[in-house]
Amino acid sequence: MRVAWIGLGAMGRPMALAAAKAGHSVRGYARRPGELAEIKSAGIPVTDNLLETAAYAEVACVTLFSEVQVREVVLDGGVLSALPTGSILVLHSTVSPDFAQEVAALRADIAVLDAGFSGGPDEAASGQLTLMVGGDAEALERSRPVLSSYGDHIAHLGPVGAGMTLKVINNLMFAANIAIARDALRLVDRQGLDLGTALQTLSRGSAGSTALRLLGRGGQPEATLDAIRHYLEKDVSIARDGARAMPLGTLDGATSEFVK
Repeated sequence: MRVAWIGLGAMGRPMALAAAKAGHSVRGYARRPGELAEIKSAGIPVTDNLLETAAYAEVACVTLFSEVQVREVVLDGGVLSALPTGSILVLHSTVSPDFAQEVAALRADIAVLDAGFSGGPDEAASGQLTLMVGGDAEALERSRPVLSSYGDHIAHLGPVGAGMTLKVINNLMFAANIAIARDALRLVDRQGLDLGTALQTLSRGSAGSTALRLLGRGGQPEATLDAIRHYLEKDVSIARDGARAMPLGTLDGATSEFVK
């Protein structure tokens, strides 16, 4: 399929490379295309012409950092208007369900899928991301050959917005797990236990979690948390806004430090 890729950062790069490796004809957009030697060496042409990239697409994938950036590019920047009739816009960026629905309502002649993912660059490169998708089931099936190049679990949750609803719940749980794991490792340190041995043992036991493994990488949990804090703050904000007046219970207290 003809795939336009908008957002070639830490996650967009391995996802686009996986799609190209699977045989899809991928074209990328970047504001500074000269910095993407890895993408170009894989035979993926990259341009700074946003509308030309969008006009090429049967499937256009967006992996920008924030909803603000997605709005600037997809709506204000003209991507939505430039997409061909019958094409599919896949929002991989973490955005609010309301925003995904807003985008979908603007053009009836294309399909919009909100496809949040769980996993990092390594999982994308090995085709093992978990994808949470909202939108038309037929559009999902048409885009599945692309999505399955980097995702091995593709869950259709319902109409547009449903994928991001589960994505932000996932991220809220992850933020809570991170806070709990960080506090537990502080306790390990105060008790004078060896961090490496404690991490290895906790990870094998009932306390094991993705959050614990992530904080354990490199042996500097506090530095690791500082490096990902801006992602957690963004995602917790979206989740809390989406919950509105709904009580979050334990999740509320566990994620409070990530509220700006």
